[in-house]
Amino acid sequence: MALVRFNFLSRCLGRQVDVHAIIPTYTNSRSKEKIEDIYNRDQKFKTVYLLHGFSGDCNDYITFTNIVRYAEDNQIAVIIPSGFNSWYFNYEPGEKNRSFIAEELLQVTRFMFPLSDRREDTYIAGLSMGAAGSAMIALAYPETYSKVYCMSGAPNFIDENTVTSTTGWFGEDENVYHSTKPSIIQKKKDTIEDAYFTAAENICQGKPMPEFFMTIGDKDHLLGSATRFYEYLKELDYDVKMEIVAGYGHEWDFWDLKIREALEKYFSN
Repeated sequence: MALVRFNFLSRCLGRQVDVHAIIPTYTNSRSKEKIEDIYNRDQKFKTVYLLHGFSGDCNDYITFTNIVRYAEDNQIAVIIPSGFNSWYFNYEPGEKNRSFIAEELLQVTRFMFPLSDRREDTYIAGLSMGAAGSAMIALAYPETYSKVYCMSGAPNFIDENTVTSTTGWFGEDENVYHSTKPSIIQKKKDTIEDAYFTAAENICQGKPMPEFFMTIGDKDHLLGSATRFYEYLKELDYDVKMEIVAGYGHEWDFWDLKIREALEKYFSN
């Protein structure tokens, strides 16, 4: 197994960005007689692009879960970028976070590592803000991703009252980030970054529909928005499943458990 942290200048973001890449080797390498049988040039790994939550970065999953072992055990590559508090949106003018994840990061990582470029081997997942971002991006690029795994979150239904707060860390004016100001969020309505709009448009246009799995604790404050998005996808006839797990809130014990299940069961099939 290789755990690689690298940094590159992103044209989409206009700055250096940190990324973790977990690249498995063969778990039965001791049984291989030749080293070239272990490091096979023809091997192309299934890949999960994994998005962190608000206030996090590319270190979160490495620090708070056992994802490195889970990826090795299941022979799946995992790419974890730093998305800051962007909600994975493009800004005009400004950084292009959606384009970075779905376009530039794919090209860079497929150039650097032995990753499959097939849609059926390319997945996206995330927790909280990353869950919302992964769903939005998968719907914006349905030809790229075949499966989506959303933990403890979902895209917002956008109307004139929609705003995403920063949990009050910065005093009375919580909407200090450009991505959380009401005017910015509301401008996303009926665009490619409005997941509700894009989900319906994809059906009308006959685009491929990614498969969704949503999981959330019954004590999570985002349960209502997650349920609403799940029910909307079901109405549109998407392949979507949702589980509500008793006893968990918005917490790393839950996400470590679900990351393991995702790599063992959902992405391995």
